[in-house]
Amino acid sequence: MDRDWIDELLQKVELTALIGRYLPLTRKGRTLWGCCPFHHEKDPSFAVNQDRQFYHCFGCKESGNAITFIQKMESVDFLDAVRILADDVNYTLPEFKLDKEAQVTREKRERLYALLKDAAKHYHENLKNDRTGRAAGYLAARGLDDRLVTKFGLGLSLGGGEMIAHLESLGYKKQEMKDAGLIEQRADSWYDVFYGRLIFPIIDNFSQVTGFGGRLINLESHIAVKYRNTSATPVFDKSKSLYAVNLLKKRKQRGPIPYVIIAEGYMDVIALHKAGFDTAVASMGTSLTQQQAKILKNYAETVYISYDGDGAGQTATLRGLDILSKAGLNVKVVTIPDGKDPDDLIKERGADAYRALLDGARTLTAFKIDTLAAKYDFKDPDQKAKFAVEAVKVVKALENPVEREEYLKIVQRHTGYSDEALRRQADMTAAPASAADPAPVFLPDAPKETTPKAELFIVAALLHEQPYASADEDIYPYLTDRVAQEAYRYYIDRFKAGRPISLPALFSALSEGEADSIAGYEFVPGDDEKKFKTLVSSLKQNHLLREIDRLSKEYETSRDVSIVGEIGRIQRELSRLKAGGE
Repeated sequence: MDRDWIDELLQKVELTALIGRYLPLTRKGRTLWGCCPFHHEKDPSFAVNQDRQFYHCFGCKESGNAITFIQKMESVDFLDAVRILADDVNYTLPEFKLDKEAQVTREKRERLYALLKDAAKHYHENLKNDRTGRAAGYLAARGLDDRLVTKFGLGLSLGGGEMIAHLESLGYKKQEMKDAGLIEQRADSWYDVFYGRLIFPIIDNFSQVTGFGGRLINLESHIAVKYRNTSATPVFDKSKSLYAVNLLKKRKQRGPIPYVIIAEGYMDVIALHKAGFDTAVASMGTSLTQQQAKILKNYAETVYISYDGDGAGQTATLRGLDILSKAGLNVKVVTIPDGKDPDDLIKERGADAYRALLDGARTLTAFKIDTLAAKYDFKDPDQKAKFAVEAVKVVKALENPVEREEYLKIVQRHTGYSDEALRRQADMTAAPASAADPAPVFLPDAPKETTPKAELFIVAALLHEQPYASADEDIYPYLTDRVAQEAYRYYIDRFKAGRPISLPALFSALSEGEADSIAGYEFVPGDDEKKFKTLVSSLKQNHLLREIDRLSKEYETSRDVSIVGEIGRIQRELSRLKAGGE
């Protein structure tokens, strides 16, 4: 997307007003402060700089511009965030030159979204007008009142052809209904695939209906399948969907989310919301995907997997654990006793019983070890040994040595094997230290700066348009840090074109941490013309020294006398710079 257009969009957006819709802000001077929406905190550390139009949290270090804020708050990608902002400030998006096929695809998707929305409304009206009373009886038995029915947009499919007739009256064609996953053909007749079912609309981040789930109400019906979900369509992919993610988004807009609960089914999610656990979603099946993990990461750092307590649920839990962990999430497993699901447990024992299970949830590694232990008969020595071998593999996969130490103790408690034997199995036995050898000391990694200090100051001074900073000559060849190079390239492109500098635009050109080091640079006394010129001169000198070194090595290989002359020229230039000459 055109960078100039992005700059203009960011200039039109008033960041303080935008962020103020999501969280309360208190003004202190030219900076507004609030509690960070991206992590839990009681004391405000989230600063919105009104002059520079970017935000920074001094707690979790999140920073960015209006686009990155919308990306995180709305859990959308860059282009969708741009569209949201452009629509908000009534700024026309640039015309995209789509080929004919792409244009047809976009129009088709928009048409399907409209069809699905109309279908969802009609299913919901059907539920209100349920003449048989079956759906009402089912909802009453499950404890679902009108508030929950409305919150989740529940509906009812009355008959095989009823929805088809309704949608045709609105101008939709049967082929469109089929493309949306609503109908199928048997012999010469079409029928609603959700016929006879309670309807659960699946709604995405943008409040668009993408598909449906259906639960058979009359279990004595000739219809064999209890649950039916929308199959893959141009607008629905279950691997990228989460049931109730639209409600999770609304919850996030009220404040930071401490954790997300992933349940297995629609009714579990509704039961959890009813009991006060309003960050529950369902994974559209028991096999979690990387796309779903990425979505969850936008909402919280901690995820509880709360699948049914039966064998199928446990197996699915194991598959999902590693996917979530690799996405950087803190994963915990809720084990529901007696093979129950969350809905059953809450009905029988109440919300406090489920909350106690959350408090006692196991970590990923503990769950893996306990699940392995349940597969082996520890009375059989061979079985116990096999468990130890498999459990130690789980422990060895941990990167943190302290965690390996702790979980090896759990394996030891399960088996009774000696610490020494398990350590040998895990290859964790340390070499014996001699009396003369000092104890090993583990030091943390040295902090890594985003840019070298000199380069950071020079580029920041140029981008902040300090009066002493000028681009009289191109310093790009002297810069060694990639971030400084990218930021300087942005500056020089704007400078040469006579366009104004937009600091918020850096957050679209660079990553957040990289951009923040420059956009949020704090100048101090002593940051003046003398310092700027001295550091630019130092950059040049370092560049010339590298050139001398490079040419010297080249001369050793080639013995080309012309190289000697070039080295001499560079040395004279270097001497002039050291002497402070111009």
